[in-house]
Amino acid sequence: MKGLKPEKILTNKYNHLLIALILLFILSPSMEVRDPTVKFPLAPCILLIVLLTAVRADFPRGNVFRFFLIFALVNFSINMLVYFLPEPHIEVIGTLKFISGGISVLFYLASVYFLSKRLFTVRKVTVDTIKGGISAYLLLGFAWAVLYGLLVQIYPEAFIITSNKEMMYVHFSFTTLTTLGYGDIVPNGRFAALLTNSEAIVGQLYLTIFVARLVGLYIVNEREDL
Repeated sequence: MKGLKPEKILTNKYNHLLIALILLFILSPSMEVRDPTVKFPLAPCILLIVLLTAVRADFPRGNVFRFFLIFALVNFSINMLVYFLPEPHIEVIGTLKFISGGISVLFYLASVYFLSKRLFTVRKVTVDTIKGGISAYLLLGFAWAVLYGLLVQIYPEAFIITSNKEMMYVHFSFTTLTTLGYGDIVPNGRFAALLTNSEAIVGQLYLTIFVARLVGLYIVNEREDL
């Protein structure tokens, strides 16, 4: 039985991204940027790790790489301000959260674009490549979760929800992405319905086109190596 090789874990570029996304997914139900029970800015730090690993994994080197790297640091700074600003600055906090959300959506969707573009052209599929496909799927879920939060900031009645926790939108996003749906959060309005429908369609198309292709190529590669 072969043991785990630390150097392989560090070399495979999608390992860090997938681990960071899984960590964000696990912590998301109880993680808010301004959580008074957490005495450490956990959410800003986790989000920064996700953005940095996304830039490292699939963004092209050059000006695009530097641009998004700077944006990741700017987003981290904004989230730190949201965490540390006192409650009386509620309007400023709302504005900063909206800006941070916009940057996060840009990051997630750009990551999915660059990652999917690379994955769609590969001919030799490895386990690391499949990890990249899983990462892109998770990034879609987080992108729509942030979009739902931004919509609620503009239109507070966009969803009928049984909890007021910000990160409940992560739960709703992934149940929509997988077309599961529990009914605990219901879209209320045309824009909310448009967002939820588009996420369900994109999620199914991604699984059908990209993930199925990667798994199929991986099986073919494995048979050729025998």
